[in-house]
Amino acid sequence: MFGYMGKILRVNLTENRITEERLEENIARAFLGGRGLGAKILFDELAPGIDPLSPENKLVVAAGVVTGIPFAGNCRYVIMGKSPLTNIWGETNASGFFGPELRFAGFDAIVFEGKAERPVYLWVHNGEAQLRDASHLWGKVTGETEELIKRELQDDRIRIASIGPGGENLVRYACVLSDFHHANGRTGMGAVMGAKNLKAIAVRGTLKIPLADRDRIAELCKQASKEVWEGAYKDLLHKYGSDGDLDDLHATGRLPTKNFQKCTFEQYENITGETMAETILVRRDPCFACPIACNQVVAAQEPYVVDPAYGGPEYESAAALGSTCMNGDLVAVAKANELCNKYSLDTISTGVTIAFAMECYEKGLLTKADTDGIELTWGNHQAIIQLVEKIAKREGIGDLLAEGVKRAAEKIGRGAEAFAIHIKGQEVPMHEPRGKKGVGLAYATSNRGACHLQAEHDDFFEDPSWLFPEIGLDKTIDRLDMGRDKARMVKILGDFKALYDSLSVCMYASWPEGGVRVQTIKDIVAAATGWDVTLAELMTVGERAFNLCRAFNVREGVSRKDDVLPARLMEPLPEGLYQGQAIPKEQFEQMLDYYYEFRGWDKETGIPTEEKLEELGLGYVTAKLKTSRQSK
Repeated sequence: MFGYMGKILRVNLTENRITEERLEENIARAFLGGRGLGAKILFDELAPGIDPLSPENKLVVAAGVVTGIPFAGNCRYVIMGKSPLTNIWGETNASGFFGPELRFAGFDAIVFEGKAERPVYLWVHNGEAQLRDASHLWGKVTGETEELIKRELQDDRIRIASIGPGGENLVRYACVLSDFHHANGRTGMGAVMGAKNLKAIAVRGTLKIPLADRDRIAELCKQASKEVWEGAYKDLLHKYGSDGDLDDLHATGRLPTKNFQKCTFEQYENITGETMAETILVRRDPCFACPIACNQVVAAQEPYVVDPAYGGPEYESAAALGSTCMNGDLVAVAKANELCNKYSLDTISTGVTIAFAMECYEKGLLTKADTDGIELTWGNHQAIIQLVEKIAKREGIGDLLAEGVKRAAEKIGRGAEAFAIHIKGQEVPMHEPRGKKGVGLAYATSNRGACHLQAEHDDFFEDPSWLFPEIGLDKTIDRLDMGRDKARMVKILGDFKALYDSLSVCMYASWPEGGVRVQTIKDIVAAATGWDVTLAELMTVGERAFNLCRAFNVREGVSRKDDVLPARLMEPLPEGLYQGQAIPKEQFEQMLDYYYEFRGWDKETGIPTEEKLEELGLGYVTAKLKTSRQSK
């Protein structure tokens, strides 16, 4: 089989046993890799209702069919399992170098099962794998873990994905870090690693990916390199990283501020990408085969010492640890970001959880007696730094906040639930849906809870130059529209994002944010595999993955009742360009009806219909869903 290494590594941590499985071509073509392959494995193998932090959970690490082929944006990989934060589908992806190196080491995916008796790490090298003792690494931060493993294995070119104390202490939104600052951020996969006593995964390889037509691949990689420079946002991304968007979001009144109570931030200029570039930026780091180099690396001495080894804050981190907490100190934002990377904490959930705690403090639901004497006043950057430490170590108030806003609010009670801004248990990312209504629908229906990466921003599709008739995006739609066409757009783009996560490619290098054209990526898949693939077939792969993740969630009890937005995000915006804009419940419910219709899901329940599953080649899923519902 071309295009794949053709092997899945299965690691039984309980039995200290490693086996190899062949990746069958029919599975590879139907799911491509990444999210699709992980969804297939986890739906088939996980029993519904298991505790995500128990040995019964499994962890899938998967690259995509184009990962490691040298064109911009092809470096991503996905880690998946049942989420300890949401108790449903868990998925998180990252860029960098780990994904390509996993393929060069001989495997398309790794499946972890069980729980090791003591801390271990997996070492994968040119088709061979072994579990090694990690007792000496337990308690170490991610950067020190990487350095010690490289020293132990005597190779500085090893790529390592590891957890820090946040993952070890089972913070429910703990993430996984590679190369010090590439984060598999959301849904708590770092906690799943910690629960399994799996400290790290180290990969190194010199194997070549079998390609059906190497000459054609070389031509297409040159073409992609040309196209990436035509991307509308490449200059902005290179100069300022994703934080280059922060000033525009403030200007348009869509910058989450004060725990989503506000949408503009008086101190926004202090934390923009432009300010970062003018003050604390020291360099820009590229990912594998990508010339954009959007990773901003920062350093500072006052008021905090910031280590450049841990990169710098992206937009989500700058807003979550900045405006959402009313923190206008850029160095404090950078320090909090560094600590999240050291300790392996998702910056979005960390920032939103701290903002929740600040609002509880403001309203008298938390006092200094509850917060270990910390003044949780808005904008108190010393408090933010202290809370990041306490959350990672589960010390004092940090033990409560390590549970995430949903569980923390339930424990606090007395109306705290109104301040817990989450969807399906996952804290909402840094995009204000009242100013781009399709994002609101995508948030509510995302398979992993509130997610900005399983959505696309409405603004793009007001401009006819961004349309893509080949996949059904054939008319401009206003960002504030909540009608039938908007629901159709959200459905199409949800499938498209699932395709990207299965391939796996980076949105910053590829259409619509980036310049690499979808047709070029399709041609690369064809030249790599030898398959005569069409764009329609690839979009079906995305739709198949999206529906299989939904089926996973249905078995866990998810239905229409869960496809909702927090009450605060449906209230009128209090200020800014879109002051007064809301997401009225009646209109939202109508939009959800339209969305289910386009998805082929039952409008009453939100469950994929038997006809839709059969159409996608997932007929066997219907029987499993029926069995699951009958058992309840």
